[in-house]
Amino acid sequence: MRMTDREIQDDDADELLVEAADWLVCLTSGTATQEDAARLEAWRATSPAHEAAFREIAGVHRYAAVAKQHKKPAMVSRRAVLAGGTTAALGAMMFGIARPPLGLWPSFAELTADHRTAVGERYAFAPIQGVNVEMNSRTALSLIDSVAKGAHGVSLVTGEAYVTAAQLGEPFRVKAGSLVVATRAAEFNVQSLEGGVRVACVSGQVECSGTGRPITLRANEQIFVTVDGAIQRSAIDGGKATAWRRGLLIFEGTPLGNVVDQINLYRSGRIVLANASLRTLPVNAVFHTDRIEEAVPQIELLLGLRARDLAGGVVVMS
Repeated sequence: MRMTDREIQDDDADELLVEAADWLVCLTSGTATQEDAARLEAWRATSPAHEAAFREIAGVHRYAAVAKQHKKPAMVSRRAVLAGGTTAALGAMMFGIARPPLGLWPSFAELTADHRTAVGERYAFAPIQGVNVEMNSRTALSLIDSVAKGAHGVSLVTGEAYVTAAQLGEPFRVKAGSLVVATRAAEFNVQSLEGGVRVACVSGQVECSGTGRPITLRANEQIFVTVDGAIQRSAIDGGKATAWRRGLLIFEGTPLGNVVDQINLYRSGRIVLANASLRTLPVNAVFHTDRIEEAVPQIELLLGLRARDLAGGVVVMS
């Protein structure tokens, strides 16, 4: 059971809150690394009290709403965080959590998700009877118990998940961005990545809403909703579209931008394209997820591009 703010009442509570504030300051300092994010995860896992302290600091004064009023992150002290009346400082700090540069550390939504996987990790669970959710590498999602009366679902914050639903009385829903996918019996894959949201139906039937008009997908069909709202519908090979479950990424004429978004799930740091025109270059390739470091040199050879390694695992391709 998740602890509430009121349950942080032991003698060490104040110190834990100070430590939690230190972590938020670290992540918004402009010098945070992947290692810092991993150390934070270890700190949160130390005990339920540590997790509760972090959630109290991360959720105080409705950070997410305050952050929208600020245009750039700023360094603040942990004492300012604990001072109670420093709403503007909290909002400025929260901006760095909500939108980490280049995704080099988890966003606020990822940090507070119910389930998260690290780079190279996969995790499967059953949120309700009759439904299995398999999370890909570097994925975060939260449970939703009241999407609609009598229904259940999950919210995919980022990453990729494969859902199997078998003969349900009420629809199971997956929310990803503005898109909501619902089914009573189907196997389908959902990606929520930098370029947009992709839903691929492998078997059965799913109903997609939130795009202006309902869209029904059947086996071997998919839609891709871009970040600007454009909808692309296409026929697919369901086995190839979900080959990540077998350790493979299969691309056939796939735009480089989409390829990079998927590769970034399997590596620390981030691959960045130097200009937007590169995103549309078609890629035909097969990559092994357990040898993902080979992807960059392969793309260089295939497309005649040049990759430059920067600090923090960032690779710029031009």
